[in-house]
Amino acid sequence: MLPFSVQTRGLRARSAWLTFLLPSLLFACSSSSGGSDDARGGTAAGGTDPGGGAGASSLAGKNSGQGGRAEGNGGSNSAGESSLAGKASGGSQAQGGSATQGGQGGGDHGETGPEEYGFTLRKPGEKNLDWLCTFQDGADSGYTYFRLLQTGTKSAGIATVPVYEVELAQLSLKGAVSTLDNAKYDYGGGHHNDSLSFDHGGKSHNYYHSSFGFGFRSCQPMDCRNVYAVGTTTLNTEGCTSARSLPEVCVSIADDGTHAALVDKFMKCPGDTQ
Repeated sequence: MLPFSVQTRGLRARSAWLTFLLPSLLFACSSSSGGSDDARGGTAAGGTDPGGGAGASSLAGKNSGQGGRAEGNGGSNSAGESSLAGKASGGSQAQGGSATQGGQGGGDHGETGPEEYGFTLRKPGEKNLDWLCTFQDGADSGYTYFRLLQTGTKSAGIATVPVYEVELAQLSLKGAVSTLDNAKYDYGGGHHNDSLSFDHGGKSHNYYHSSFGFGFRSCQPMDCRNVYAVGTTTLNTEGCTSARSLPEVCVSIADDGTHAALVDKFMKCPGDTQ
């Protein structure tokens, strides 16, 4: 057994060592705990904030995506509106086209012109050619009105000329309008010496020309009328000689439904020596 003094010195040395070691342990524990806290704080600040930033970015992306979808929807609406507008516009154009086609294929622009002499004049379409003429026959005098539709073309020598079908032929006598039978229009070949024929009063009538210029070409609208035995080429009255014994006035109907006055302004064509 060691002497008491030696034991005492040993205890003192251990106490001194413990006194030195305990603060170090406490410091180490404190540092470790603080580091963890700092680390957690760093995670909270660095991790959470960046994470929060990422979250915010994610939310922003989501919102942006929703905004993009909203814009997309808006785009769809816009496209839908454009589509509807296009539809409406297309519909309008289509309807407008139909009116034009109706004018070319069925008669007119779908619009009527003025009421004259009991006739309802139309506004001719591109394929139409309409005429208004006098009908001078004593007590049986009045006016005639014809609506023509071009149905094709044909060769006339070296020329190609239009072919017309009569859609409507009417006679107005003292305001009473009746339909004319067997109405036909001939363009008159390459020289355009045209004529209009129809039956009335047991006779066939033919609007034609009484004057021709150089090359046997007419220079003005139909200006006279020949009368034939009905359905034949046998002349009853030749009104289209150079003497113009049965004078008439014919005017074409303009696109807007108007026409020149039915006033006789006949003049012989330049080059007409008869």
